[in-house]
Amino acid sequence: MRKLQILVLLVYAINYSQNKQVLYDFAGLPQTLMMNPGAEVDNKFHIGFPILSQISVQGGFTGFSTYDIFADNGVDINDKIRDAIHGFGKTEFTMVNQQLEILSGGYRLKNNDYLSFGYYQELDFLAKIPRDLVDLFYEGNTNIGRRYSMKKMTARAEMLGVLHVGLSKKINDKWQIGGRAKIYSSVFNGKTKQNKGTFYTEYGTNNIYKHNLENVDFLMQTSGMFLDDYDDVTPSYVQSKLFFGGNLGLGLDVGFTHHLKKQWTVSGSIQDIGFIYNTKDVETYQIKHGYYQIEGIQVYFDPNNPEDYWKDLKDDFDEKIVLDTIYKKYISIRPVKLNGAVSYSFGRPYYDDCRFLTSNELYTNKLGFHLYSTIGAVHSYLAATLFYERRVTKHLDTKFTYTLDPFSYSNLGVGLSTQFGAFNTYFIADNLLKLNNVYNAKSANFQLGINFIFNNKN
Repeated sequence: MRKLQILVLLVYAINYSQNKQVLYDFAGLPQTLMMNPGAEVDNKFHIGFPILSQISVQGGFTGFSTYDIFADNGVDINDKIRDAIHGFGKTEFTMVNQQLEILSGGYRLKNNDYLSFGYYQELDFLAKIPRDLVDLFYEGNTNIGRRYSMKKMTARAEMLGVLHVGLSKKINDKWQIGGRAKIYSSVFNGKTKQNKGTFYTEYGTNNIYKHNLENVDFLMQTSGMFLDDYDDVTPSYVQSKLFFGGNLGLGLDVGFTHHLKKQWTVSGSIQDIGFIYNTKDVETYQIKHGYYQIEGIQVYFDPNNPEDYWKDLKDDFDEKIVLDTIYKKYISIRPVKLNGAVSYSFGRPYYDDCRFLTSNELYTNKLGFHLYSTIGAVHSYLAATLFYERRVTKHLDTKFTYTLDPFSYSNLGVGLSTQFGAFNTYFIADNLLKLNNVYNAKSANFQLGINFIFNNKN
């Protein structure tokens, strides 16, 4: 039970977001191949700086911002909390995603296909929070007769290492396709879904109030680090699980780039079509058809025979709301991510190596639209982005984005990529309109990295 409480607390304490709208198809960076294995790259080979080739951290909460609660605006904090709760939707979600690219590389084969490979670590959390549970936490059971449902309460948490190899192949001047195979090694996995049950308070017969739990069904599956002895969870233990000592799985990415017309390009990809078979340190917690009713504790004082009322209450609750622990292997499906984009390239360059290559024509500007969606058992959502990319000089690429997503309708992002010789650095961030007050942002995202990119001239 203690492990269950720790996992629930961990999942509900943090935030997440996976959309990398600025990085998608940006400036020929090799990391774009991770989002679309069918992306075009014109370099001879590349090597990512170990551990520093991509550092990515993203987070968000759709409910309210820190500023909504703690703004120094003369409004009483209790009023601000009440307003935030009243503005809470039927179901909000909180998410966090972190990725660290340990190794990265690629080179062009003799047949002109581009082979890329590497290994990265990923941490992923998501929790859906229904309005009923927020109201119950905030108001208590003062609303007599209201039924509070836990039906939409779902969550997942996972840390894993991913070994991958991909191939981008040019079919002809119009088509580029690609695929990427992945081997997952999960350090830990936890998910809860298909929960239901209601809590409500009514006037009692033997006491003032009667409290009811009805039709409680709960399922949480865990694997990996949830051990009886937490002292065993050391850095070396986590490393051993990341490097194929954990629960293993397989995945696939596919993608394409198509030059529709002379200056028009369409691209798309599907990421993480895959699963993990959880077989190690597996524990599933389950409640089926739980029902409990109480009208308070009847206290009888007998100094010669004192009673432990709280223990009796706990024993009675455990007898009627039975939490089973099951040691059964299970399969967890990876959240699938979809990308699609259309772009128009224009503007002739004034030097040869400052361009976007489209149907053998050279351009300095690219304007387009990008659609992103994630599909998962716990939660799915959609984001739309307008972008403008410009090669400023032969050493500097820039990209600007404006994104509509569940966190914000005014998310302005920017990406900078510089290259001097083979040395490449890039930095990406979004929600720039909130920089004057970061506490008012509901989401944040930054990515940075260092590569060595060798073109045919290098």
